[in-house]
Amino acid sequence: MFDLDFFEKNGFVAIDAFIQPADAQRIREHIAVLIDTERMKKAGIGKEGSFEVDTTKRGDFIHWIEPQDVFEGTSVFLEKLNDLIQELNRNFYLGLRDFESHYTQYPEGTRYMKHSDKHKSGSSRVISFVLYLNEDWKESDGGHLRIYQEDETYIDILPENGKLAIFLSDKLHEVLETKRVRNSITGWILNEKKWI
Repeated sequence: MFDLDFFEKNGFVAIDAFIQPADAQRIREHIAVLIDTERMKKAGIGKEGSFEVDTTKRGDFIHWIEPQDVFEGTSVFLEKLNDLIQELNRNFYLGLRDFESHYTQYPEGTRYMKHSDKHKSGSSRVISFVLYLNEDWKESDGGHLRIYQEDETYIDILPENGKLAIFLSDKLHEVLETKRVRNSITGWILNEKKWI
């Protein structure tokens, strides 16, 4: 499914064509409906007592994906994600047990500053993932995912349609400024059960 050796060495990997264009189109259309009906909410930073909304640090809108309201297009992706979780557990013994995710839209001109997905107060997040849903994306459109290595070098991943990026949740990363609307499903694979 993906380059296991590359992931083990670098702590991230991008998988082209993780879902088909038709499935990406269905999810994109669903996000458009969520935007039109004002169900996408401004995203914040931190959790519980430290939660804040600061558009200078993070500019996206999100809608959490709940098990009871998964529609057909998203369910195709989530089935493939479950297969990926099994493969990660088989090869790396990570004890992955569940995931959480949301639809994400970055309006033109927005970004997300450098951060880690593991909360300082503790987190069950082990692997972060982003499924990109953007047709005909070009380098000049921006919106790259920049993942930093320990030596401060980085790799930029272009948010191309159907591509899945996965990386260790404690890695520093950022979303560079996007020059057009950028859609994705963003989430985290956990080492504890989210849903009972």
